[in-house]
This record gives sequence, structure tokens and C-alpha cells, in this order.
Amino acid sequence: MRYALPALLTALVLAAPCSAQEATVSSPEDKAQALALVQQLEEDPLAPGAEGSRQWLTNFIVNAPDLFISTCPELLAPLSGQGKNGAPEIVGQLYFGNAAFAIRNPDKAANRDAVFTGGLESAIRVYESLLKQKPRWKWPLLEDLRSRGRNGTLADYVKQNSAKCQ
Repeated sequence: MRYALPALLTALVLAAPCSAQEATVSSPEDKAQALALVQQLEEDPLAPGAEGSRQWLTNFIVNAPDLFISTCPELLAPLSGQGKNGAPEIVGQLYFGNAAFAIRNPDKAANRDAVFTGGLESAIRVYESLLKQKPRWKWPLLEDLRSRGRNGTLADYVKQNSAKCQ
């Protein structure tokens, strides 16, 4: 299951427009739960129960009537399809981070580049947490993105690469 997460996320995102919802907004409780789970995954992506959190988040995002979250695994292309060194957790977190950014910043939720930048920031936090547990799980791209995050050029990376996104 762990290695199927990116494929599952893609399938669920593509299926999302087909599901009709009666509600017009997500409950504040569900949004708060989503934000709490995203933060937990950022802090300990390998914790017991993390897969259940990812499943809950995926279901929530896909079925939330007021969240229209796309993802851009192309921003993490070298990790996509890799089943090692935390790649599934990092790529999956991109989607969850996008949703968390949109929930926290509803005024910017329609700005794809801003949402993708927020998602990458979340993925970087997961990467940093993974490195604390597994120091050998280094990815050159993530090292570059960490550096960009520190020097304020992460949004530039997104702008340069978001044209690849569907």
C-alpha cells in the first residue's frame, strides 16, 4: 500500500469531479482535522497510523465540496514512482500540503503557483522529518528545494516548473 500512494492519489484526484455532494462547504471540524493530520504527517511521516491519516486526508480532499485541489507530482519528478527513501510519503505530502495551504489561505486557493509552493513547503518539512529518522534518505532535488526555501526562491522554482503540471 505504501508504494501505491502516488497512484492512488492521482486516481482519486481524477475521479473527484464525478462525485456529487449535497453540502456546499466542508465543516470547520473537518478542515481543522485535515490541518492537524497534515501537521502530524510533517512531523512524523512514518508514525504508526500515518497510512490511516493519509487515507482520511485523501478521502476528505476528494469529497470536500469547497476544495478543488490539484496536485503537481511533476514538481518532484525524480521521486515520482520511486518506492524508496521516503519518496511515496514526500510525493503524497505535496497533495496534502496543497490542501492545507488552500484551507489556511482561501483567498489564494485559486492561485495554482501559490498552492503548489505551499504544497512543496509541506513536502520539504516531511523530507526534513524523514532525514532525522533516516539520515541516508537524501534526494538531490529535495536538498536543492530546501536551499531554495531558505533563500526565498522556492516560488521561483514553482513558476519555472508549473507549466509541466496538468
